[in-house]
Order: sequence, then structure tokens, then C-alpha cells
Amino acid sequence: MLSDGSAAEVSGSGSLEVIAPDLDAAIHWTEHGYPHPLAKWHHHPQVEFHLIREGSGLMMAGDGVLPFEEGHVALIGSNLPHNWVSDLRLGEWLDRRDVVCHVRPEVLRVLMTYFPECSGFGVALRRASHALVLSGRSASQAASCLEAMGGHKGVRRLVDFVELLAVFEKVPDDEWSTVVTPDYNPSGGSGSERLLNAAIGYVTDNLGGDIRLEEAAAQAAMSSSAFSRFFKRTAGVGFADFVRRLRIGRACRLLASTDMPVARIQRECGYNNASNFNRQFLVVTGVTPSVYRKARQGC
Repeated sequence: MLSDGSAAEVSGSGSLEVIAPDLDAAIHWTEHGYPHPLAKWHHHPQVEFHLIREGSGLMMAGDGVLPFEEGHVALIGSNLPHNWVSDLRLGEWLDRRDVVCHVRPEVLRVLMTYFPECSGFGVALRRASHALVLSGRSASQAASCLEAMGGHKGVRRLVDFVELLAVFEKVPDDEWSTVVTPDYNPSGGSGSERLLNAAIGYVTDNLGGDIRLEEAAAQAAMSSSAFSRFFKRTAGVGFADFVRRLRIGRACRLLASTDMPVARIQRECGYNNASNFNRQFLVVTGVTPSVYRKARQGC
């Protein structure tokens, strides 16, 4: 077991993902479901454009956490650790959750240098170092560009990419936000990705059951107090709050998309009594489960 001093030396940088370049293209496009080996706490030199097609959960980037739903679009800067954790039910699988586009930052710099028309994208690139998230019409436009890339190659894909850059460059002030705090600076060291991914795996595997801090700490071979500090520093949110947000996110999805009784949803989300479920739901959403369902289902 790590001592408190040893735990403080664990890095928050995430594991390095090696993305093999396409031999005939500067733009790497892929799609995948969830769970998936690529869906983990990690980082890479490439800039990443990311679309969530289905499901809900928590986006983690640097020291920030943000809820996401279908249609979420983000731009992740070079070497910024990130992950999207979906609030799945036991045995649930999302076939087509993610669309991802990777481009090396030097490609973007060349583009901005030799094509002055693209120079304005530098603002979006600076925002991406703190995880840039779009909303509203801009998110829908960016999602369309990312989807179009999947059916195109060569010059047609390049056209889609330039259109995508234009969306991020021209996004109105009320349709973008960043996730990472301005003073974020990951510490040095190694091993945090394995520890954090093990803890996240424990939480997602047991979201509908009993989740204990002591058990999560054991997954990381730490004392409970050391693990609490490590998780907050690395994930940007306290462990208990992380669990609560995922559970309430699942409850929101079930309330909005099913006719399942609230009492059953409560149990599906790991709450043993109605009063605690209602209290936690109110803390996260600001309304009761019944009010939330009526608003989302229009009834």
C-alpha cells in the first residue's frame, strides 16, 4: 500500500496513446462504441475533435468535469488528459457512441501560416488547451462536419475539416465554454492512468450497487485518505461527487427515455431509499425526479 507521501507523487497526466498516422492523410478519423479500449483516461500529441452520438455521462479533462449528452462536441488540446465516462446500466453497450478526429498540431500551424484565411483558428486552438466544448447551433454544425468525414476521403474530407475549423473559429460567445481551470498544471510522475482507470472501472461496474471508498482505494493500492486526495487532484472532482453525478446522470436518462417507475429507477441507480435519492437528485439537477420527468417528456 502506498503511503500518503508516495500517493502525492502520482501523476495526473494520464497514459500516452500512440495514434498511428494514416500514410496518405493528415486527418485521422475513427468511430467506436462504448465500452472500448480507447475510452480511458489518456493523452496524446494530436489535437482531438470529439463527438458523442449517444448516451450520457461525465466528460473528464485535466482537472475539470462536465456532464455530457447526445450531441456533445469538444476540442481537446495537445497532450491534455481526457476521458468520457458513460452511465451505463449493467450489461448495456453503446454501438456507436464516439466519432473522433485527430490532427497533429504542426499540421494546423502550417495551415494557419500558409493560408491566412485560417489564422483565426488560433483562438480556438488556445481554448482547446483547456478543453473547448460547443453548444447550441455550433455543436450541431460541428457534429454534421464530423459525421460527413466518415463518408469522405481525400480532398472531400479536407473540405469537411476546413468547415469544421470554421465552426470553431466563428462560434458565438454564448455557444462555447472550457472545462479545465486556468491554472491547471499536471504534476510529473507515472502510473496515475492505471490507478484512475481502475477506480473508474470499479465505479462504472457497480453503479447500480454498493460503492465504497475503501474498495475503490484498494483498487489503487492506497489508503482511503490518500486515494481521496489523489482522485480529487487527478479527476478534478471528489470521489463521492463523481459517483453521485454518474448515478443521477443515469437517473435523468431513464426518467427522460422510459416509463420505468421512479422507485425502480432509484434502485437501478444504487439508492436504497427514496428520501436519499430525491435529496441527491435535487442537489445535482435543482428539481425533483417527478418534475424532471414531466419537463423532459412534456407531460
